[in-house]
Amino acid sequence: MKKLTMLLIVFSMFMTVACSPKMIKGTNIEETPDSKEILTVFGYYIKGFKEQNPEIFLEYISKDYYDTNGTDEAVDDIDYDKLIEILNSDMYHSLEKVSITPIIKDLFFNDAEDKAELIYFYEVRFKMKSSIPTTEENAFIQPDGMTNQKVSDNNKMKFVKEDGKWKIVSGL
Repeated sequence: MKKLTMLLIVFSMFMTVACSPKMIKGTNIEETPDSKEILTVFGYYIKGFKEQNPEIFLEYISKDYYDTNGTDEAVDDIDYDKLIEILNSDMYHSLEKVSITPIIKDLFFNDAEDKAELIYFYEVRFKMKSSIPTTEENAFIQPDGMTNQKVSDNNKMKFVKEDGKWKIVSGL
């Protein structure tokens, strides 16, 4: 009887493991073609951001891109054209030593509408030219006139499926 009970326990454990969905390594996100594609698009965004080369990820941005920047004020809203303007600006390209560390938290799908939301935390570090002259009172400004910057926050990147491909529609 003990052998039969032990065999049933081992069999039930095997079935539990065998039936559980495969997860993307390092996440709690089920590995599906859609989740893999979205994380690939996200990877292109991260690579292009680090290299300050938006050409790497521009093809993955929807022409319907629109972001309110989390406010009700229209003055800081960004549509596709404004995003392109920012990505081509001297200010964007003047950043130096850009690094970004993302931590993916979750991915939600709305299959009925072919939409998805990627929730992640990020930390961005970069150097930028200071507009304040270097003096002893401004000791945080380095001799090269640059200041170290760090930005970190949680973010939600929204995706929509267009012509069978996942595109970023908000959240850069």
